[in-house]
Amino acid sequence: MGTADAGTIDLTTVDGLKAALVGALEQADAELAASLYEPTARLLPPGAPVITGHAAVLDFWRRRIAAGSDGGVLEPVRRDEHGHVAVEEGRYGRRSGDRLLDSGKYLVVFRRQPDGSWRYLTDMWNSDSSDPPA
Repeated sequence: MGTADAGTIDLTTVDGLKAALVGALEQADAELAASLYEPTARLLPPGAPVITGHAAVLDFWRRRIAAGSDGGVLEPVRRDEHGHVAVEEGRYGRRSGDRLLDSGKYLVVFRRQPDGSWRYLTDMWNSDSSDPPA
């Protein structure tokens, strides 16, 4: 699959970009997931160092998928757009099949690209619990 599938996904809206990320996880497609981030994007996962750049983001999604993540939900609470930048606060749920692996909140910075598509620039989240469901 990989980034070739990105052409059939509407990346011209932030909601389309988020749906593409959830879809990439559902398809176990780490390459597609990583392609939704800018080349210099930063992930700020809980309990881990900052992850920077395409290769590191791709490695993160490969490991996350291999560990059993196969989907989830991203629900916006608030979004502010300022020209080519959007900042969104929301709630997430990460799952494996019918099992909830984690839930919490996120804060994301998106940036519109010269071609009009959106990409993740900075992606930060943290769990509501110190002990995610088993």
